[in-house]
This record gives sequence, C-alpha cells and structure tokens, in this order.
Amino acid sequence: MLSDLELSLPTTWGVATYPAGATYGPRILRDFEFVWIIEGSAQYCRGEMHYLEDVAQAQAGSILLCRPGIDFFLWDQTRRTRHAYFHFTVSSLPSDWPPVAQWPLLARTLPDEGDILLPLFRHLLTWAGRGDVRQCRLTMAALLSAFLTGETATGDVPRESLPPPVERALAYIHARLEEQPDAPLALADIADAACVTREHLCRLFTDATGRSPAETVRLARLDQAAVLPARSNYSVAETAAMCGFPNAFHFSRRFKDAFGMSPRALRQSVQSGETPPTPRLLRSAPARRASPGKE
Repeated sequence: MLSDLELSLPTTWGVATYPAGATYGPRILRDFEFVWIIEGSAQYCRGEMHYLEDVAQAQAGSILLCRPGIDFFLWDQTRRTRHAYFHFTVSSLPSDWPPVAQWPLLARTLPDEGDILLPLFRHLLTWAGRGDVRQCRLTMAALLSAFLTGETATGDVPRESLPPPVERALAYIHARLEEQPDAPLALADIADAACVTREHLCRLFTDATGRSPAETVRLARLDQAAVLPARSNYSVAETAAMCGFPNAFHFSRRFKDAFGMSPRALRQSVQSGETPPTPRLLRSAPARRASPGKE
C-alpha cells in the first residue's frame, strides 16, 4: 500500500545541458535521483570504474532511477544532452515491494501513447518548492510506483501561466542560452522577441515575476553555470567563459551571492554526497505587485 511509502519532498531539481562528449562523476550519491533524458543520450554506470555493477543505455525519452552508491554518466558523444532531474530520500517502503537493490535502473517512456511518467515528472518540475506539499508527495509516490510496476496512464498538467509577452521573452532567453550559453542577450532583443517595448517588458517582468529582465538573464546564466561545478569536471574559469561571464572573479562573486557558496565549494559538497542547490529561477520569486489589466 502507498500509505506505507514515505518519501521526502524533492531536495533539489532542475534541467541541465551538456556539450557532446562531456562526463559527470564518479560521484557518491547518498539519496535517490530520477533523471529524464530529454535530448541526446547517456550511458549510466553504477559502481567503481574498474568494477561496474550495472550499466544502462538511456536514449531520449528515457527515465533513470539512480540509487545511493557510486555512479557516473557518459553523455552523448556526438550531440548535446539535456536532462531533467530531482533528488529525494526514502524513509519507508511497502512491505510487498522488491528490495531496493532489485529496482530497475531504466524506463523507456512512450509519450505518443500517453505514458504517465513524463507528465508526472513535468508536474514535479513545475510545482516543486511552491506547490501543495501533499500533492507533491502523492505525485512522487505515483511516479515511483509507476516506474517500479510499469503501469502507466494518460494525462498531462499545464504549468502556471504568465503574461504572453513574458512567456515569449522567457522562451527566447532559455532557447538562446541552451543553444549558446555565452550568447549576449540585450534587452532590446528580448523585447523584440516578446513583441513589446523595452519599458513595457520591464514592467511586466517586475509585476509577474518580481524580477527585471536583466536579473532574469543573470539568474538563468547562473542556473546553467551551477550545473557545471556540480555535474562536470570543468574549471571555474572554463565555466565562467562558457556561461557568458566576463571573468572567473566576477562569476565567482555572482555565484556566491546567488547560491551562498563558491563554485569550488559547491563541487566539493556534491562530491562528498550533498545535493546541488535548487536553480534560482525555480525558487519562489519575490512578492508580485498587483497588475490588473496588464498584458
């Protein structure tokens, strides 16, 4: 019975993008992690380099369940890889479930047939940290149960809506940074993509998100950058250049302001088994001002 299943709320979550041929790990994973391969592919390995316990080949659309222990990823050699992830802990399990060591590593979803795993995963990414706590726990329980049993169903969950110009601006910002993380993003270009004036876009952003477009771009860059110390072997200087910061000093200062630790400290904490920080743009935004009638 699912009443016997006790899971924590997601401890960290987000979406990461890796260039072709990148690697992540080995790491010591102290909790559980669901990983959804959105684009590209990955070879997921459990165990020491010289003694592999399990190996899974994950194509786009696959979902991995990473269990506590030593593991590492080899990302697609020919194209970039994007994946979503969230961490959680398990306090108790139903007595009739198989032992954790026997849990599957991989599920290949069937989005065209309405596989329930992807809608549940999207729902968690949308509401983690700001949605109803009981609903989040029920979603996680359903996702884990469906993953282990292979039972799926149809359905989807729409994400929270924002004013259309803000939606267009955010889509443009994320698309540009995913394609070219160090791409320059001028306010005029963002406003053109949103089909409004710069002044109106700034007002809409402040009212809808509590942040300016410039701050949103900076946090989007930092969110991308935070993945690299935590989930790659790039140096601080390489990470700063890849994510569009003028130098390592400026990047490190901004990084510490955003996440409360330096990039090196973050890498050390993750290597010791701590979970990476929650992306800044997924955290609760500052209080919004009332803006009736604005579009």
